[in-house]
Amino acid sequence: MKKVKHILQVLMSVFLWTYLVVTALALFVIDFVVWLLTFWWDKRLWILHGYSIFWAMFYLKINPFWKVKIEGRNKVKKGQVYVIVSNHQSAFDIVLLYRLYMHFKWVAKRELARVPVIGWNLLLNRHILIDRASAVSTKHMFQKGLAHIKNGSSVLIFPEGTRSVNGRFRRFKEGAFLLAQKAEVPILPVVIDGTIDILPKSGIVNLKQSLTIKILDEIPWESFKDKPVQEFTKEVSAKMEGEHRKIAPARYLDV
Repeated sequence: MKKVKHILQVLMSVFLWTYLVVTALALFVIDFVVWLLTFWWDKRLWILHGYSIFWAMFYLKINPFWKVKIEGRNKVKKGQVYVIVSNHQSAFDIVLLYRLYMHFKWVAKRELARVPVIGWNLLLNRHILIDRASAVSTKHMFQKGLAHIKNGSSVLIFPEGTRSVNGRFRRFKEGAFLLAQKAEVPILPVVIDGTIDILPKSGIVNLKQSLTIKILDEIPWESFKDKPVQEFTKEVSAKMEGEHRKIAPARYLDV
């Protein structure tokens, strides 16, 4: 029975991936047209980002068995620019976090720019692409991040730097928190869960999954502007991990 279930899951995954590839090409054509019509006057690319949200929601809702629970929407101040920080479980995090319905620029690894469609969308939206092994690239991230924030766009960063292998929190790096200090903007912590189960590294899609987004209270710039960045990073990491343990206690049973 388990073997039959596995075969069915593989077949459904193949069908879903095929569907995603085919529709992604069609949706990118519209993406390019939107960019072509708006990039020369929409300096934040607000309209193009709105289309990216629509694109992500199209994929999030194609399967009625993917259920999204979002908490704390009322904690987001309209018009406020943030450095948004989130834990990172899988590539599906990108789709899920568009559900925030906020205008932001991703900080993503440069390798994604070489992925057809996904990379093209990242480039058109002027998201921040970095080489995680390069100090020059880190400096570039700060320059681009500060410019986007000054222009009225929030910046969304995964402080872990890479995906979790078991759904638990990894050590946070300081870059996002230093950027918030330099830019003089609040931090918006976001805790997510479930994406590691919906899209594990095996590539076999879980067709029935609950997904959680929990938006925590913003952290005002005044409360951390003079704190040592390493200390503050650990504080935020511990707070977010504590919330994640409440959301997904089973992930920590053998700790």
